[in-house]
Amino acid sequence: MTAQPTPDRPPFPTERAATALVVALIAIEVCAVFETAMAVAAIPTFMKVFSADAATVGWSTTIYLLVGAASAATSGRLGDMFGRTRVLIAVLVVAALGSLISVLAGGLWLVVVGRGVQGMAAGALPLSFGLVRELLPERRVPLAMSLLGGVVPVCTGAGALLAGLLIDHSGWRAMFLVATVLGAAATAVAVFGLPRTPGITPRPTIDVVGGVLLAPAAGGVLFGATQGRTWGWDDPRVIAAFVLGVAAFLVWAWWERRVPEPMVDLRLFAARKVRLTTAATVMVGLGPMGAIAILSQMVLQLPEKAPVGLGLSPTRSGWLLLVVAVFGYGGAAVSGRIAQAVGARWPLVIGTCTYAAGIVLWIFLAKSVAGTLLCLTLTGIATGFAATALPVLIVEGVPAEHTGEATGINRVTQNIAVACGLALTSVILAASTVPGTELPTRSALVAALLSVTVLAVVGTVIGLLIGGRRPRAATEPAGGLGVEPAEA
Repeated sequence: MTAQPTPDRPPFPTERAATALVVALIAIEVCAVFETAMAVAAIPTFMKVFSADAATVGWSTTIYLLVGAASAATSGRLGDMFGRTRVLIAVLVVAALGSLISVLAGGLWLVVVGRGVQGMAAGALPLSFGLVRELLPERRVPLAMSLLGGVVPVCTGAGALLAGLLIDHSGWRAMFLVATVLGAAATAVAVFGLPRTPGITPRPTIDVVGGVLLAPAAGGVLFGATQGRTWGWDDPRVIAAFVLGVAAFLVWAWWERRVPEPMVDLRLFAARKVRLTTAATVMVGLGPMGAIAILSQMVLQLPEKAPVGLGLSPTRSGWLLLVVAVFGYGGAAVSGRIAQAVGARWPLVIGTCTYAAGIVLWIFLAKSVAGTLLCLTLTGIATGFAATALPVLIVEGVPAEHTGEATGINRVTQNIAVACGLALTSVILAASTVPGTELPTRSALVAALLSVTVLAVVGTVIGLLIGGRRPRAATEPAGGLGVEPAEA
């Protein structure tokens, strides 16, 4: 089935208007990601300013992740129902208010509250994916989605550098002030640069119970995986978080299968492509995406005399990782081009294979700055391919009216998998340390890299099992927006 313009739906834009739409959505995502990256980079400053330990200050990140999981999971569906532009504007306004709360904060816990409100920004990406699919011709959707998703790691690196400059020269409040301005700018772009979209008609009822249950389901597991590294995996609070998350998920799944108009239609996962793409998302997040985030910082910044470490300063390592992220964005653009031509399965396979190659090579080059940069560049390009292929695969497998909810759930799945990957890597590294220190040994690094390689290979196998996109029928308009036919 191919969606066509209707009287209550915006017509397909011209080439120039389509390009302007993609640029506007990228600008919105840039603003949203910069807000997040700057706050993460300020954690050491918060520890000093508020005389707090790492566990307490870590709540400024944890609360964002928890609210962000709920926002990403529900905003997409609300956008599908009520109009994606309208919901996107609301999400951006709330996120900007969160930054303003942090600007005015007189203590750490008010900063944490502001960061929680700011977590609503996580709903911007699934909403943007939905707008791309709704407003652009089908042939342009894969590239546009890849450019949108690929901007995240670049802005993460650039945001961290900007935060450092602002904190060093103007203080931490200036960082949140800039985040507020960016949030206001993103809102203005959405208000004046995006067409209004009508949403589903007739409008379904809101599944309030499903939305409420989804927050503890995703948040419980995410919280346990995040705090386990700080509190310890046998801490009762961590165990309780996992138990609560799993229990809430089971109740949520039971409810969603019975309610007539669910927040997330679990029947979408009956499609083979959606199931396999979800499995690939877990493998990529649990393995390379999660592990590289911690291994890169550890290898670059630990002392050169340690078994693992190159002794680089945080600033120098930050610049290197920004270079890696830029190459990753190039990978995202190429991934979109390939997906546009032959479907998103092959970009995923190329990404997971490149992950495996870069990680195995890193085992032998971890004590060389140039070698590590080469390997991280390969993994950055792999991230560009794999991370941007996954939402495109989801779009290829679900009806257009479910784009927001499906890509939102995929995003939450990826974030939870990455958090668990960080935790798994931390456990492996802590299993073998230099006596009398917390520094990991060479064997611990090798064990972590080999485990990640195995997960990347499993992701490759899953990617090969995902069916390719069927060619468009000869009678189908070239500018159509629809769903790819179901796999045989």
